[in-house]
Amino acid sequence: MRLPDPVVGHEAAEKDPQFAYTLARGLEVLRAFDAESPELGNREISGRIGIPRSTVARLTRTLEMLGYLHYDAATSRYRLTTAMLCLAHPVLARLAIRRIARPHMQQLADYSHGSVSLGSRLGLDIVLVSSCIDIHSITACPEIGARWPIGNTALGVAYLAACSEVQRNTLLAEIAGSGHVDMNSLRPLLHSEIDGFSRRGFCVVRDRARRGMHAVSAPVRNTDGEIMVLNCTIAAFQLASDTLENDIGPRIVNLAHSIEMGLGIG
Repeated sequence: MRLPDPVVGHEAAEKDPQFAYTLARGLEVLRAFDAESPELGNREISGRIGIPRSTVARLTRTLEMLGYLHYDAATSRYRLTTAMLCLAHPVLARLAIRRIARPHMQQLADYSHGSVSLGSRLGLDIVLVSSCIDIHSITACPEIGARWPIGNTALGVAYLAACSEVQRNTLLAEIAGSGHVDMNSLRPLLHSEIDGFSRRGFCVVRDRARRGMHAVSAPVRNTDGEIMVLNCTIAAFQLASDTLENDIGPRIVNLAHSIEMGLGIG
């Protein structure tokens, strides 16, 4: 399991005398949990975040007392509580783009018989902030809050394509340094899709995140200028050979334009 990359790096933290290490460690404990590992013991958390078990024990006990963790005495494991949703709600509520985008996203999901997601960058990942799926789709609806490595998805490829060259090179260096992405496959894909993006405004990625699933993605700007990304994922067997390039791709670009117009920035 890969622990999500921190928003603030250790080097930056060491240079800031006001950096609260105890708070940072407590947040790292919370970030150790994921969908594949919803319950963890102190030893497992310690191994994941590189903090001594004795320190982790104090942090988990504190987080339990605050209501953010639940302790199961029978298994000696902790799990996140619904109190975490209270932290996420103000963030999601302020994102007007979600409200404006959703009906357009659902329309494309129904048309394509797939799923459509909207994501935002966090560190070296894209975090999903909204998702829609066709009722007849064979795939599960991507969960809000799910994190996908930038280098392994159409969402990430579109994000990289939309960045300036300087921003892209800096981010690629960070991705390469993380060791979590196969750069030998990412670089030729990115080179091809940046060229395609400059001509058509979207990127196409096949079989990268999940085998048998093809995706098309395009950037969309939020009101604060942030680059966000839209993604439409469809099972390969439901697609004709040119459907992504000639049909879904132009539609997702139009979707991005509709959202930006709705936000008053089109």
